[in-house]
Order: sequence, then structure tokens, then C-alpha cells
Amino acid sequence: MIRRFLPHVRTPLAVAFLIGLAVVLGTGTPAQAKAGGDVRPPAKPPTADQGARLFDDCIRWVARGGQGIGKASSFYVKLNAELDLEQSRHKGPMRLWWKTNDRFRWELTTGGKRMTKILNVNRQVNPPRTQMWIIQGNGQTRRMHGTAEGTRAIKQLQTDAERLGDLARFITLGELRGPGVRFAFAGLRQGKGTYAGNWAKISRFAQGAATVHFWLAYQKDQAGTIRATYPGVVRVDGDRRQQIPTEDYILKGWGDSPAGSPRAFRYPRSIDAYSFMPGSGQAPARFLRATVEDIKINAGIDESLFLPPRRRR
Repeated sequence: MIRRFLPHVRTPLAVAFLIGLAVVLGTGTPAQAKAGGDVRPPAKPPTADQGARLFDDCIRWVARGGQGIGKASSFYVKLNAELDLEQSRHKGPMRLWWKTNDRFRWELTTGGKRMTKILNVNRQVNPPRTQMWIIQGNGQTRRMHGTAEGTRAIKQLQTDAERLGDLARFITLGELRGPGVRFAFAGLRQGKGTYAGNWAKISRFAQGAATVHFWLAYQKDQAGTIRATYPGVVRVDGDRRQQIPTEDYILKGWGDSPAGSPRAFRYPRSIDAYSFMPGSGQAPARFLRATVEDIKINAGIDESLFLPPRRRR
């Protein structure tokens, strides 16, 4: 499950839209790796400057030479996906709209019929009011909040919303910088199998947040200096004591926007995500395989998408 990675935040929810095993790539297969949920940075990481530089290289590469998007406040993604989540399995075209975890719309089309789930959290009241609706394939709307099955359904949708927010951070990267955040360069790695590639590994440390590891593709300039490009693997350390699994996101096929649909950033065309409980010895299980057709970040989302449809008369 994915947690937020911002300093001072660690959410012990079943979270995530998309990463899972704890292994230093290149030292063995994923199943042979040990989890790193309790890893702590040295007092003065000798490679912190290089780690931060490589992360900034990656931000600029994703932003096509710019300084990056910064904080992702809204996110839209269109993809074909196979999902194997805690409470459900789905396969088919998907569209998802996300707005700071409190507004989330999930659409899945199967057999020509579309199912929609809507999450709307109002934090202007105390306690916050959480509402959820499901629009079934026949067009009928079900209100989930206040029902016997609503608690579990809302928790799952909140998990999915946080996963999508995490994916936005993996792609924009800029929000993962900030005060109190440190990056350490762990050296060059060669991954095998699903994790195949030549990588420069860096780890992100922030007080009160899960440790995040990045395996960055790289090139060497004429002076032999390593210059990072895209993030090929992102791992979020889990915590067995809190029953939070480790997750890995495999991000492939990074490229520019399709012709006629310009974007200010590059994004991956393929995403696989795996999960396992650190220290359990279990093999990582894939919970997502997706082909990305389009992504929009901070492009504005109509608030009506997060409201229930009007009842038919």
C-alpha cells in the first residue's frame, strides 16, 4: 500500500494506485531481497550532494529541460489496466480523476458497460463528511456512505485515490523535494528480470515519512559524469509492524507527448506495480499492470465530476 511521502506524513492505510519488493537491484532477484523499512540515513550522508544532484537531473529530464511541475494539485489519467487490489479485481479501459485525495472519480469499462465510483470528502465541517457513490453499468446510482457495506467500499476508494496521488508525485517528482528531505546516492546497480536495466540508485529520507528509493536511468557526459534521466523503478519501504507492505512501481516507455497533444512533461507508457509484506519471505505480487494513453497534471478538473448524477425522473 502506498503512503504519502511528504515530510511529517505517514499514513498507515491500505493505499496506492500503482510499486513492491525490498531488494537492492543487482544484488539478486526480487524474491531474494530483504525489506528496508527500518533503514535510516547516516548522520552525514557522504553522497547526499550527489544524490540530490541526480534527483534534480531526473526532474529536469521529466520536465523536458524545465524546473518541473512542483506540487500536483490535480491529476487525470487514461489507461488500459489490470488491477488486482485488496477487495476487487478489474480489467479494461480506465479513466481516473484526482484532486488532493478528497476528490476522486474512477471509471472502468467492461463488456461495453461503464462503472463509476465517486469519492467526495468535505473537510469544511467537523468531523469531515465523506461521501461515496457508485454508478452501475445500467445507469443506476447507489449511495454508499451510511450503508452497511459503505465503510469497506469507501476505504478501498480512498486507498485508490492515495495511490493515484502517489503516482502523480512519482511522475512530477518536484513535490518530493523540500526542507528536511535528504537524498543519498547508493551507487550503480544492474537489475535483472522485471527490474532489468542499468541504474543509479538514490534513496530519499524525510523525518516521519516512508523511505523511498529510486532507480534512475543514466548517461555519462563527455567528462564521465553520471547524468540521470527517467525513474525506472520507485520503491516505497513498508513497515511490517503497521502491516504496511513494501511497493515497487516499474515505469517503462518514458517519452514525449503524442503528436497533437503536447504536454510540458514526459510520462511512462507502461506501469507495473508489485507489493509484499517486508520480512514475510513472501514473493512479491503484482497488483497493477497498465498501459498509459494520456496524463494531464494541474490542467483543471470540473468539480461536477465529483458530484452524484441527478436522479432520473
